[in-house]
Amino acid sequence: MDVDDIHPGEDFAKKLDETERACSAAVVVIGNNWLNSRLNNEQDFVRREIASALHANLQIFPVLIQGAKMPQAVDLPEEVASLAHIQAIEIRDDRFQKDSADLIAALDQLVRRAPLGWAGTWQATVKYSWGDVHNETFHFEVDDDEVTGTASYVGTPRAIYDGKISGPKISFTTKSITSLGDKTYEEKHIYSGKLVDGKIAFRLQTDTGYDSRLPELFSAVRDAAT
Repeated sequence: MDVDDIHPGEDFAKKLDETERACSAAVVVIGNNWLNSRLNNEQDFVRREIASALHANLQIFPVLIQGAKMPQAVDLPEEVASLAHIQAIEIRDDRFQKDSADLIAALDQLVRRAPLGWAGTWQATVKYSWGDVHNETFHFEVDDDEVTGTASYVGTPRAIYDGKISGPKISFTTKSITSLGDKTYEEKHIYSGKLVDGKIAFRLQTDTGYDSRLPELFSAVRDAAT
């Protein structure tokens, strides 16, 4: 809960984003006045969280309460309009226990589908934003929800730092050194991935310290030998 888990002095917007990136699902509770009171306000954090969840391809469960109806796409802000196309679950006052159990069962199925076999070697062909193409190898060693090992960047294996698994999602960081003229820069490569149909859909954002780059998007498949 943001009222309990965000401490004095923390950037709560950043903390919310970090927490959401570690999630596998988002439950969007929709009441009768939800559209007017929350979604029409561009600065509202519920609207921001829903947009972020959609962008991150989280499993989203719209939950209708108080007899509310699912909004149509034309009634929603553009960044959350695709929410209207997701099948909703209704929780009714006179069937609260059963309807809540249905929601819990749906979430339980998501957890049960979470991949167990992250460990091993994965391969990807990555076309980087500057035009170079490299075959990259990811070797994961897993201990509960922690990931170590190596991930290659432009063909060179690099140690994995801060590796985490959360359901069907994985995140980790690698580092490299680049020299430009008489200056040396440490680049940080931030990977976030989600298992979709047996492939890891990766997003790679590089913090160079000297320029800005678009994120690299690519898929990795398990090496048949592992």
